[in-house]
Amino acid sequence: MNTCKTALRILKSRKMYLVIYLGFIGIMMFAISWQIMRGSMTGGDEVFHPDTARVAVIDRDGDADGISSALRSYLALDGEMVDLADDSEALQQAVASNYVDLIAIVPHGFASDYQKYLDGSSNDQPTVETVVSYTSGAGSLSQLEVNEFLSLTRTAYLGQAGKQQSMETAMRTALDTAKADAKTSKIAVVQSPSADTDNTKPAASAFAGTIKTGLYPLLLVMPICTFLVIGTFNDSEIRRRLYSSPTRLVSLQMQEMLTCAAFGLVVCVGYTAATLVLMVAAGVPFDGITSTNVALTFVSLLAYTLMAIACGFLLGSVGFSEMAVNAFANVFGLLCMFTSGMAFPIDMMPEPMIMIGKLLPGWWLCVSIDNVFGLGTAAATGVDYGSWASSVGLVALFAVAFICLGLALGRIRRTRPSLASPTTTQLAK
Repeated sequence: MNTCKTALRILKSRKMYLVIYLGFIGIMMFAISWQIMRGSMTGGDEVFHPDTARVAVIDRDGDADGISSALRSYLALDGEMVDLADDSEALQQAVASNYVDLIAIVPHGFASDYQKYLDGSSNDQPTVETVVSYTSGAGSLSQLEVNEFLSLTRTAYLGQAGKQQSMETAMRTALDTAKADAKTSKIAVVQSPSADTDNTKPAASAFAGTIKTGLYPLLLVMPICTFLVIGTFNDSEIRRRLYSSPTRLVSLQMQEMLTCAAFGLVVCVGYTAATLVLMVAAGVPFDGITSTNVALTFVSLLAYTLMAIACGFLLGSVGFSEMAVNAFANVFGLLCMFTSGMAFPIDMMPEPMIMIGKLLPGWWLCVSIDNVFGLGTAAATGVDYGSWASSVGLVALFAVAFICLGLALGRIRRTRPSLASPTTTQLAK
């Protein structure tokens, strides 16, 4: 019991690792899952909603004949209007930083030139200068709306009686027509039924995807925390004192590992609960998720956590420095994340990356979760509890291998002559 309390005090004294690796990185992973959940919820809408463009209208004609105001009202029907200062630096910065998708500039004298074009006294059609963000498709669509507004205004103007022609009335007619069309014209989304509809429900995809994001933070925090506990007890002076006590070394190591395992169990429970809370906050219905799915996914996550603890036991037994363990955990965690299929779809990954992933535990964690819900790598075969059990077993084999290596290398390290007490005592000067 004293060993467990000491191990907990060690973890408490290094809580900064928990804040950074488990807290900050966990929040980042949940934020990514939040965006995916929101996207999956909008994907089931019956009406298509295009992206909203951020548009700025720069008036250099003093709002002559109300053209700039009417253009703003027309573009505001499908976009979000943004105010910008009319200077070159502000305009360039807005486009370069993607603050706006489209800048429409009404040049000086545009109203008079456009009136001449409507009357037929000039064949040169004046244009509204536009600047489109280089990464925005919505900005390009808004650019078409600028030309559309001018075209509708000209059509309405030519449709008026000869002596009653008014550009202001034509712009109002074009604007009213656009408002009426916006209320009635909608693009319907037809969802084709498929054989695996039940396997692709948003709840199953959201829950499985969010649990998979725990792959990286768990492989950071658990090895490092386990290393801190094991490494502290393996310090030369502390180990000599423990050897002189009647407690057996195996009992001490078991208590250390049980403390780390209990901590890992708490983390798994918290991560699973946070996933369910995130789904509720995102408005994802729980259709397609059963207690069996949640329980088996939790077992997969727990097996992966125990594997990460075993990895920390290996690092602590070998005697690496804290900086080296941090570097190893980050590199190993990133390698597992990018080759597991969690960060990229499997069909987009090159064959060498898939081969590397199958040699790492992260791949088999994702495969086990896929087999629970019939997603991803198990989309063709569906739910397969046998494949889930074999995948979890492979993750457990990684844990057994790490523990065996830790015991063997730790024994070699303890039997080194350099770790024994010095044969002579030197007086301090």
